[in-house]
Amino acid sequence: MASQKFENILNLALTATSEEKEKSQELAVGFSPEARTWELIVKYHGALERLESAVIHIEPLIFGYAIVTIREDFIDAFAELDEVEYVEKPKSLFFQ
Repeated sequence: MASQKFENILNLALTATSEEKEKSQELAVGFSPEARTWELIVKYHGALERLESAVIHIEPLIFGYAIVTIREDFIDAFAELDEVEYVEKPKSLFFQ
């Protein structure tokens, strides 16, 4: 389900097929196909750390940001939490 809290490329990546993710250099960034987990960047307020569990790993950063590793089937429910303000996927950086 597309969420208003997700960046556009994350909405696209979550609805993409495995073949589409494999062909794209951008859609699969942050996705682990073996574990079916996503590494996401989350803007939040409050105590997000209380959600830490076997299916959600939270690495708090600063200024209300965290890196969240979460099973794909829990992303929609996670985004619906009041504490979660915005969710985006990591980007590939290329150095020249």
